[in-house]
Amino acid sequence: MTREEVVSKIKGIFLPILTPYSRRGDIDLTAFRRNLRRYAKEGVNGVIVAGSTGEGPYLTEDERLRLLDVARPIIRSPQLLMAGTGLETTRQTIQLSREAIARGADAVLVLTPAYFKPRMDSGALTTHFRAVADGLPRPLLIYSIPQFTGIQMEAATIARLSRHPNIAGLKESSGNIEFLRDVMRRSRSKFRVLAGSALILLDALEAGAAGAVLGPANYIPGLCAKIYDCYCRGEKESARALQRRIEPMVRDINVRCGVPGVKYAADLCGYTGGMPRAPLAPLTSAERGWVKAALKKARIPLGRRDVV
Repeated sequence: MTREEVVSKIKGIFLPILTPYSRRGDIDLTAFRRNLRRYAKEGVNGVIVAGSTGEGPYLTEDERLRLLDVARPIIRSPQLLMAGTGLETTRQTIQLSREAIARGADAVLVLTPAYFKPRMDSGALTTHFRAVADGLPRPLLIYSIPQFTGIQMEAATIARLSRHPNIAGLKESSGNIEFLRDVMRRSRSKFRVLAGSALILLDALEAGAAGAVLGPANYIPGLCAKIYDCYCRGEKESARALQRRIEPMVRDINVRCGVPGVKYAADLCGYTGGMPRAPLAPLTSAERGWVKAALKKARIPLGRRDVV
């Protein structure tokens, strides 16, 4: 695909695929490949490897690239394959992003650097993202998740960056719909904003977002895709009913239990989630009960892929 074709396809529901591990703690590539093959048939518009739900910060650069090697033959056009490549320095981010693109990534998702927080002001972030975008042959999406990084980019900063020809969009995961609206009001018209929270999925679409990157798609990919499809077909009431159906489940699993909860929910729904990588701890027995109860309350069949 050309760069323009990639940008035109940054819309819909993207799955930040989880990373399964073996008992030794190595990536289970067989399980990862098996999950990918199923997800590719579930109606999502693309897959992101080494995102937050994929425990990207806990993966080495080599591991991120190996996941790409496995994913590329499975995720075919018109679906997009993206990779999380944000590291702490501009130089490292450019190097990893270039290698990810060489391995087949259609676009890269670049997390805000966060270690030296007091110095990561608007000027530093603008310089960083422009330099990374300048150095890449494929589009870049800014990844903002302030609840994890402690870095809250200003809407005005994002709007300025949106005018860079190789900064195609933003994944915004704060869950703040008013901030999302502000970003879209200020940014150039073709800038692709993706919501990172399923709790505001429909509100974000109604505000003009191009789509969303949704952790719950690891266990309910069909439901997430159906909300988007209903919205696009003008079936607003059906979309709203599905949104109400998933919200309590998302709060109990994703918000309350985090990545370990998503992995256990995926296990229950017939995918392979497995244990998180230390220092993330697996769920307690009580937490596993919360996850199972949340799925049952939302009428999600256990032991096989979700149905809508």
